[in-house]
Amino acid sequence: MESWVTITPDLQQGLKIASRIDNGKFRLLVNRICQNLQFSSNGKPFSEEEEEKLLKSLELNKEELTFLLDAITFIYKQAAFNIVKPAAFESILKDTCHLDEDKTLTFVNSWLTYGKGIIKDLRKKSIFPKQVKDINWCLNIQSSSSTISKDVNPVALFQLDFTGEKDSKLTIEFDKKSLTDLYMNFEKIQNQLDALK
Repeated sequence: MESWVTITPDLQQGLKIASRIDNGKFRLLVNRICQNLQFSSNGKPFSEEEEEKLLKSLELNKEELTFLLDAITFIYKQAAFNIVKPAAFESILKDTCHLDEDKTLTFVNSWLTYGKGIIKDLRKKSIFPKQVKDINWCLNIQSSSSTISKDVNPVALFQLDFTGEKDSKLTIEFDKKSLTDLYMNFEKIQNQLDALK
């Protein structure tokens, strides 16, 4: 079976720390991380004050807590990106990550509970920081003048409004050939998307 997670030194360190944690506390920790991933995958699962309490409760130092939280988050994000079935999830945790039965069961139960929500939340997000939110366009036609014979040059102007930290706009000018080429490329993309269904 092909692994959907790569064991890095940081992940391995986080998993070693996880194996030392009490199972009851570990279950609560994993559930909190999954809830956070399900509703706001970019935010931190714990505030600074909560992290201080975790350090005492789990008897870890700051670096160990970071390894632990990052490892748990990484495993669930990789599982979500690869849309892993619970049986494959369990198998990898046991065989590749070398987690004991209790920790594996905690991971799998949380995946069964929160997995669909985590995947759904990740699907809403784009890997691109800016996205087009609106398109405005106009068609300009320069007709003949006293210096130019009866020559008509239509030009389409598109203004793309982007989302992001600071909204921005981009104006693009197309002549007839460029606009036709763009349209043909969109047709190819649409055909490929239709073939996937």
